[in-house]
Amino acid sequence: MKKIIVTTSWDDGSPWDYKMADLLDKYSLKGTFYVAKQHSRVILQPSDIKKLSMRHEIGAHTLTHPELDNIDQEQIFNEVVKSKKYLESIINEEVKMFCYPKGKFNRKIKQIVQSAGFVGARTTQKFSVKLPSDLYEFGVTLQVYPFPFRKKNAEQYFKNIFLFEPLKNNYKKIRELDLPVSSFFSWYNLAINLFIFAQKKGEIFHLYGHSWEVEKYNMWKDLEMFFKYIKKDNGNIYLKNSESLDCF
Repeated sequence: MKKIIVTTSWDDGSPWDYKMADLLDKYSLKGTFYVAKQHSRVILQPSDIKKLSMRHEIGAHTLTHPELDNIDQEQIFNEVVKSKKYLESIINEEVKMFCYPKGKFNRKIKQIVQSAGFVGARTTQKFSVKLPSDLYEFGVTLQVYPFPFRKKNAEQYFKNIFLFEPLKNNYKKIRELDLPVSSFFSWYNLAINLFIFAQKKGEIFHLYGHSWEVEKYNMWKDLEMFFKYIKKDNGNIYLKNSESLDCF
């Protein structure tokens, strides 16, 4: 297997980010935490953001977490530019990375992000194992999310058409990549098989998610098992999101 870049990113700025940081540190992995100033959920306070920045990278995720393609240009500008200034005033260092809320962006939004001084921006475009051709369309490989069936919480599954949503959303790509049939059995299996695929045919493995979802669906055990697996091969290169783009 060849060496690849391994990076992780975690969205929204949840208090569970501290547990995620502890797990990353346990396995000497690096994370970029994309933090919004306001959110419908409980979020990190400025003092927490500062402490987290001493361990991992902080990225901007707008001020109020809107879908940027649904607001006007002036609002987009404020959400992007002011989120950078807000975080930099807290951590006293440059915030290099931006993450589009819910992965929503277009050409105009990308231009505003670039003009604001960010070196790159992360999307939610999955199954990416190559370094991006566009620094403002930095894709991901896999999300930490229940698979193959959708869950209401750690114990309950949906009992309607939503049950098959994760399988439906990922089935075509899994088949296109010709991943082993075991990929359909569990999130952990899919993660392992995608990681092996990235080592064989890619350049990067980029895991992303929301720490509050990992808690909600009780996926900490699976995540730690995966971290333990990828650290068996210490020949890989473990980087923050912005460091990964430096390899572009």
